[in-house]
Amino acid sequence: MSSTNPILRWFVSITGFFRLINNRRLDNRFSVLPQPRLFIALVLAGIFLITILGIFADPVFLQWFQAGNAQKEGWFAYTTDIGKSKWMLALTGSVLLVMPLIRTDRLKAQKRIRWHRISLSLYFLFTTIAFSGLLALLMKNAIGRARPPFVEDMQVWQLSPFGDNYEFASFPSGHATTAGAVAMALALLFPRMAVFLLLAAIWLATTRVAIGVHFPSDVTAGVLFGALFSWLYARAFAHRRILFEFGDTGKLRLRR
Repeated sequence: MSSTNPILRWFVSITGFFRLINNRRLDNRFSVLPQPRLFIALVLAGIFLITILGIFADPVFLQWFQAGNAQKEGWFAYTTDIGKSKWMLALTGSVLLVMPLIRTDRLKAQKRIRWHRISLSLYFLFTTIAFSGLLALLMKNAIGRARPPFVEDMQVWQLSPFGDNYEFASFPSGHATTAGAVAMALALLFPRMAVFLLLAAIWLATTRVAIGVHFPSDVTAGVLFGALFSWLYARAFAHRRILFEFGDTGKLRLRR
């Protein structure tokens, strides 16, 4: 019946996929969080950088913005929406929904392995973008920092916590969070492209500042948070021995 009914075959494939994920034997040699000293050092370094930018760079940027220098048209404006999570979620989600319809039992062993790796990679990307974006949205609504166009006088840290509106949803940048999360996720999947992906994330973050909708500290926080989330999320996958794995020293790597 499952071979002739596409809907039932799709349902069976989806449930089997999640059973595979939930029933994996855990690798308890290493925890999802890295060594405490390393993790704390990374977090403190990020907070220090964001604080320095908030104190020194944001006021300079606000003066530049209020002088009418924001680039509302041109290359920055045309490329900034590449960092939107909606189209990335729609693309990866659509492929994930269609892939279970493929008859993997008709594929040769090597192609079946490749199909499963692609499925897991898309699942990793989709959930990374979705979860990091949701957390960033919760943070920006809780913090309620005013975006540059809505700042009064020179109050770069004008706040309206839990306002749930566009005007006070500047920190952290959602676009930058997505850029950081996707760049780190793809860098883990394709290590040779890491430098290019980092530069692409920085570019997308820069466009948000150039068009005047975020402060430098907003986009820095977004990129760092998105990248950190993807890295820890990949370690959670490695803990379940899915797609990623831990080396003998605990270093994260693609599962062979």
